[in-house]
Amino acid sequence: MSLPTPLPDVFATVAANLRRARLAAGLSQDGLARQAGVSRRMLVAIEAGESNVSLSTLDRLARALGLRFGELVQPLATGGAVPRPARLWQGQQEESHGTLMEHIAHAGTQVELWLWQLAAGDSYEASPDPDGSHEMLLVLEGTLLLVLAGGERTLSAGETVTLASDLPYRYHNPGPERVRFSKNVIAPL
Repeated sequence: MSLPTPLPDVFATVAANLRRARLAAGLSQDGLARQAGVSRRMLVAIEAGESNVSLSTLDRLARALGLRFGELVQPLATGGAVPRPARLWQGQQEESHGTLMEHIAHAGTQVELWLWQLAAGDSYEASPDPDGSHEMLLVLEGTLLLVLAGGERTLSAGETVTLASDLPYRYHNPGPERVRFSKNVIAPL
């Protein structure tokens, strides 16, 4: 049996930023959990830096606090810039992770550039992003199975797709080798 993969350092930053923003807003953990639509138990684990939280949960918490996603994950010492790169999701397998490469918010829109990879057989279950959100994917190597509410789509290296990401979806690596892909997330603020 393998040991659990340690959580990235960014979760300590998220924990501190979340707690600081919650207290500055005068919210209890129960109050923020209700506003964001997450369980209090999950919020306690996130603030303790003990949870490999989903990206959509972090986004819901940021929005409930009136913050942008990037503000929740940036160290205070960066003066407003999200450190690059920032590994924000770690799968069960060491080779599976999602890394935020760049982030910008401008004119009511948030744009993020991510680099993802999934080990053979691994998946990432995504919760819906805010209404009006989209993703643009480019498969760099391997095969990516994209599971959407309307069906499945298989993408090979060099292929792209744009999708509305305001519904649940899943990335899956059905192949024997890792899959690497980049994605741009375009979301309203």
